[in-house]
Amino acid sequence: MEKSNRMKILRAGFLVLVAIFLVRYFYRNYDDIKALHISLSPLPFAVSLLFYCMYKMTQASLWHYITVINDASIPYLEAIKAYLYSILGKYIPGKVFMLLARIPAYKERDVSADKVTVCFLFENCCTILGASLLFVISILFFPNEVLGNYKWGALILIAVFLFCLQPKILNAALGLLEKISKKKLMRIPMTYQQILKVVGLFVLNWLVYGFGAYMLVCSIYPLPLSKCLYVGGVYALSCIAGILAVFSPSGIGVREGIFALGLGLLMDTNYAVVIALVARMWAVLTELVLIGLIFIVDKIIRSAKGGHKQGA
Repeated sequence: MEKSNRMKILRAGFLVLVAIFLVRYFYRNYDDIKALHISLSPLPFAVSLLFYCMYKMTQASLWHYITVINDASIPYLEAIKAYLYSILGKYIPGKVFMLLARIPAYKERDVSADKVTVCFLFENCCTILGASLLFVISILFFPNEVLGNYKWGALILIAVFLFCLQPKILNAALGLLEKISKKKLMRIPMTYQQILKVVGLFVLNWLVYGFGAYMLVCSIYPLPLSKCLYVGGVYALSCIAGILAVFSPSGIGVREGIFALGLGLLMDTNYAVVIALVARMWAVLTELVLIGLIFIVDKIIRSAKGGHKQGA
C-alpha cells in the first residue's frame, strides 16, 4: 500500500475516533444539557467567543514561533492548519494523538518527527507554566482565606518551573529521554532569555483566555470586574488539571469539576455546575468552528492554486 493511501486511512481512522468520543461525551451529558434552563446575555457571550478565538489563534502562532526558533518550521498557514487539526486529538485519551496529528504536515516538509516532538513537549511545558503563573496571580483575589494559604506553595512551584526552563536542564532531560527511548533527539538551541520570552507570551495569552472565561461566566451569572482574575485563575487551574489527567480525553470531567468548585465560592452550586458544563460546550464548539474555517480557507487556497496552474 502506498504511503499516501496509508496516511489517508490513518487520518480517516483518527477522525472516526474523535467523532466517537465527542458523541459519547454529549450523549452522557444530554440530560444535564437538556435541563439547562438558562438565558445567555448576547453581548458578554459574543465577547467571550471573540477572546477564545483570539486565544486559540495566538496559541497556534506561538506554536509556529517555537518551531521557528528551534529550526523546525513550515510555512505559517500550514503550521496553523496542523495545529488546529491537532486539537481534535485531545478528545482521544492519551494526549499523544495531538502530537501524531501534527507530525504528517512537518514530515511533508522534511522536518523530522523528533524535532516536532521536542517542540511539542516545550509548547506543553509553556502552556502549563503560563496557566500556573496566571493561577498564582489570581490567588491574590481568592474570596477564600483557606485557598489563599496555598499561595506560597504555588510560588515555589513556579520558581521550580522557571529554574527547570534553563537550557542545560532541559537538554539534560532530553538526554535522559534519549537513553530511555534509544532514539537520538535534538537539543533545544534556545537561550534562557528566549525561553523566558516565550513563556511570557504564553502568560499574556492565558490572560486573554482567562478574560474570555470571565465574560462567559458573566453571560450567565453577572460578576463584578474585580472577580475577573479570580475566575481566569480558577479556569486556568482547571485546564492544568485537565492537561495532566492523561486518563481523560481533553480532561473531560476533571476540568468541569474543578471549575465548578472554584465558581461555587462566588455563586450557588447549581449555577456553578451549569456554567462549568456550558464552558465545555463553549470551548468544543468554538474549536470545531475554527477547524471548519481553516478547512474552508485551505480548500479555497488549493482551488485557487489549481485554477492558476490550469490557466498557466
